[in-house]
Amino acid sequence: MSSSGSRHRLTRQEKRDRRLAAIISKQVAKAVSEVYENASKTSEESRAENPKDSSKTAFSFKQFKACGPKEFTGEDGPTAMFHWFDSVEVTLRQSGCPENLRTLNATGVFQSRALDWWTAERNKRGNDAAYELTWEELKVIMIDEFCPPHERQKLEDEFWVIKQKDGDNAALTARFKQLSIICPDQVKTPEMTIKKYIRALPDCVADFVHASKPATIEETYLLAAEINDKRVKSGFWDKQTKSLY
Repeated sequence: MSSSGSRHRLTRQEKRDRRLAAIISKQVAKAVSEVYENASKTSEESRAENPKDSSKTAFSFKQFKACGPKEFTGEDGPTAMFHWFDSVEVTLRQSGCPENLRTLNATGVFQSRALDWWTAERNKRGNDAAYELTWEELKVIMIDEFCPPHERQKLEDEFWVIKQKDGDNAALTARFKQLSIICPDQVKTPEMTIKKYIRALPDCVADFVHASKPATIEETYLLAAEINDKRVKSGFWDKQTKSLY
């Protein structure tokens, strides 16, 4: 009797052990799954927090070159340099070049004097520091190098009296942006920049822009372009030209 009861008790114990083992197995599987899931999330978050690292592997100079960037020699004067700035900025956008790789790719098309200068800059600053310069910082040191004092004085004189010619507002805006970079003393504050640009507009455009009180220079550019386009479509500039004869 006691032997049969002992076997019965052992059987129930075995059942409890099996149930406990099943519970533990499920908990272990769940824990392992959570570990893998958390590791995956951490990896994704790390990539999101470090776009510079991912962009270095995702974008190459070959992609930039495929968009046909213009070479820069540094031998054709400030105006040619400004045209190159505009051209290469378009190429940088078209190619999808990340912000942190713009200097690396743009300087890759330097030739002749420009290449010699950039090699000296890299030797002076160190490769890492040189390529960590932002695109805007690169433009500033390029202007210092490739725009000699006598050329800069000419551009400063031009900026003092800059005016829109006929209905070509796009040309005014492009030149105004270029000269703002090389002659920063004339546009020290956002307010100075807006006022100077409005003064460069013809009265038929300037009056409306001034009355609208734009808050930023970009807003001023857009407003001036819109009003100017309306003047062009209405034939205003054609009438002005005819009245001169």
